Amino acid sequence: MKVVYASTPEQEDHIDELIYYLLTDVLPHYVTDRDMEKLDLTVGSIHTKGINETFTYYNGTLREAFYIISSLQSIIAVIEAIQEETATAKHRTIFNRNVTMLEEYGFHFPFPLEQFIKQNNTPYSFTKYGKAANEYLV
Repeated sequence: MKVVYASTPEQEDHIDELIYYLLTDVLPHYVTDRDMEKLDLTVGSIHTKGINETFTYYNGTLREAFYIISSLQSIIAVIEAIQEETATAKHRTIFNRNVTMLEEYGFHFPFPLEQFIKQNNTPYSFTKYGKAANEYLV
């Protein structure tokens, strides 16, 4: 018999927040809408489908939630870090290891690190994935 600990609701909420941040604040600067559709995940689907359907091999254990959280945080950190400094082999290693970890839980991240090395200078004003500039319609 093996005893495993279930992930907490706070951990699953944090995973939702990280995915939402990745999809609305990070990726729209580097990825077109067409490329975003390659992800099997849209901005709202994590909230409607739930984490267990998004990460197909996720069983809801504490260990798995920790790995998903740390992988998402690492990917975001590397993408943001290479905007301030030159991408090195260390960045590539960390990025690739964490993408592989996410794929072990069924989350496909199809973008290579090279796509994030140069930030797109045009704002993402016409993307359906970016955050709205305000909440009011005029």
